[in-house]
Amino acid sequence: MNTANNIFNRSIKNVNNSKTKIVPCEANVVLEFYEDNPYRGMETTDNGLVLGLDSTQRYHSNETGEMEDSEEYIACAKVIAAGPQCRNVKVGEDVYAVKHIATPLPYRKRGYRVINESNIICRIVNDD
Repeated sequence: MNTANNIFNRSIKNVNNSKTKIVPCEANVVLEFYEDNPYRGMETTDNGLVLGLDSTQRYHSNETGEMEDSEEYIACAKVIAAGPQCRNVKVGEDVYAVKHIATPLPYRKRGYRVINESNIICRIVNDD
């Protein structure tokens, strides 16, 4: 049994090292959606009170009778990687994308999602 384990362990490659990276194919983009939208509008009153919109909208479910959180349809995300045919987005940019279209990417339990560049609605660009 020990010999079989040794042969098995020598034939397995360790892909969980820092040398691996994600490279999307074609015009696909790897996104990491923000928990809370960092660009949600906020105001400050004359007294210094900060007013902002609640990022989680709640509604009364007719099915369960409970108050439930609604999922955002369009959400803000950071571009983690962009495929070679992407022309409009770059790694590190923030974008708005259709969240429910994005496919979960099982890569090191990071919560990444993959989406085609055509499903990205807009980029956030610093206008300096």
